[in-house]
Amino acid sequence: MKIFGRYLSAWLVFFILGIAVAGPVAAADMGDLPLDADGDVLISSDEMAVAILDYLEQKYAGTGADSILYNDLTDGVYVYTCWNKTAKTVHDFSGQTVTLTRPIHRAVVMNAETAETMRSLGYDNSAVVGVGKYILEDPVFFPEYVGMPNVGSIWSPDYEQIISLSPDAVFIYADFMDTKGDEIQETIQSMNPNIHVLRYDLFEPDTYAEEVGLFAEAIDREEEGTDFATFYTRQMGTVTDRVATIPEDERVPVYFENADDYKSCAEGSGYHDKITLAGGKNIFENATPSYPVVNPESVLFGNPTVVLKLQGSGKLDFGGYGDDDSSKTIEVYESLLERPGWNTITAVKDGRVHIIDSDIFGGPKHFIGILYLATWFYPDVFADVNPEEIHQEYLTTYQHSSYDLSSHGIFVYPTTA
Repeated sequence: MKIFGRYLSAWLVFFILGIAVAGPVAAADMGDLPLDADGDVLISSDEMAVAILDYLEQKYAGTGADSILYNDLTDGVYVYTCWNKTAKTVHDFSGQTVTLTRPIHRAVVMNAETAETMRSLGYDNSAVVGVGKYILEDPVFFPEYVGMPNVGSIWSPDYEQIISLSPDAVFIYADFMDTKGDEIQETIQSMNPNIHVLRYDLFEPDTYAEEVGLFAEAIDREEEGTDFATFYTRQMGTVTDRVATIPEDERVPVYFENADDYKSCAEGSGYHDKITLAGGKNIFENATPSYPVVNPESVLFGNPTVVLKLQGSGKLDFGGYGDDDSSKTIEVYESLLERPGWNTITAVKDGRVHIIDSDIFGGPKHFIGILYLATWFYPDVFADVNPEEIHQEYLTTYQHSSYDLSSHGIFVYPTTA
């Protein structure tokens, strides 16, 4: 298992025993603490010694050590060395307390936010044995999962496929679609009670850093979790600290529109929260429902200083990582300027109409979109902030990607220097 490479003493035991460490071992019963012969949920040095001698006796007697003993010994060494000789208690974002008796060797990941955050934490993707359909539908951003078994989606899980993969853990959403998440968890664990179902959302600005910490504990990437959370909170802090100095009555009026014409956002929506975090004043914050279709005349009456248009879904399903052609984005931009009466809007007159792609306005990358918004709302206050540079740093350092933003992708328009 590559995960052992972080721990010298564990590697030393493997070297002495001649145990191969080239790849993840098969799933084991997660309910048992390996090598715990007396059932006290603690691996003693005597129990470790007995297991090592047993393994050596079988190995060198020519009978061959079986896979169960191999798995128990490798997991036991890990627990003894890395978990202070006992089981590890972790917490997910749904409030569950989960006891891990072995490291996770085989993971099924149903949502892209989890897969992306795993990568930010440097998790070994060879331990992932199945992924959700939307991850597979994004091969540019998730090339490592091309050809991976498809376990369906949160809307329609493929339970037979999930169980057939013999996972130790399945990762699904927590509060997002919590009722459906409960159903998925209950179904999986009714089919195999030994599978841990761990739940994280990993897309909300208010909770993302906290969730990263919880998630890092579950996948044994605590140091990496601290490092990445520091990077993330530094970017968010740049925005919130500076915005806090701007009086409420001086906040920039903003009109936001998603892929559908005149479908905006109001208080209670994620888009509204991001506009507010970036220091904007949503002109439809008091509308209902949370994603209202607004009257075109009300936009003119609101006279926003900045206009935001979202692409990347629905009828504007282009742009982002998988698109290098900006022609459709430019068409959308020009059509906004040509709308009846829009030549009277301050945002249009001052050249402050912007298109932003959903790839950087949702999920774990929401902080990049918020940085763009802040620079558009208050260009003088954020004159030293370059969202594209931070985006590239995220991709290179935390996503371990060779994707070059100077050559690929359509994320905002007009582009900024």
